[in-house]
Amino acid sequence: MDVEIDLYSGRRNPVFGLAPEVGEELMRRIAALPPAPQRAAPLQGLGYRGMRITGDPAVSIVEIVVSGGVVIVRDRNGAERVLQDTGRALERSLVGLATATLDPAEMSVLRQELRE
Repeated sequence: MDVEIDLYSGRRNPVFGLAPEVGEELMRRIAALPPAPQRAAPLQGLGYRGMRITGDPAVSIVEIVVSGGVVIVRDRNGAERVLQDTGRALERSLVGLATATLDPAEMSVLRQELRE
């Protein structure tokens, strides 16, 4: 599985891979998330907008977007589930996994965004 950090407009976003066991744990955590409130939506605009997870051919999920307390799971049939990431816990854990991949300026942006 690959995680793209949606950070830039007009520049290539940073991407890092997840080890299979980390990807499996991520999928377990996502499966346990409750549905989000109806008006929940991912971050928009310039700058950090969240993370996009792709690349697990073993499952029917095509894309997972983790952004601003919301997790959107899209499957091969076009169905979409919107889940609640309370306290942005899942998003924070993904940022922690990105530490070795990102440069200090990028990590600073992410830490600032996730500060509450």
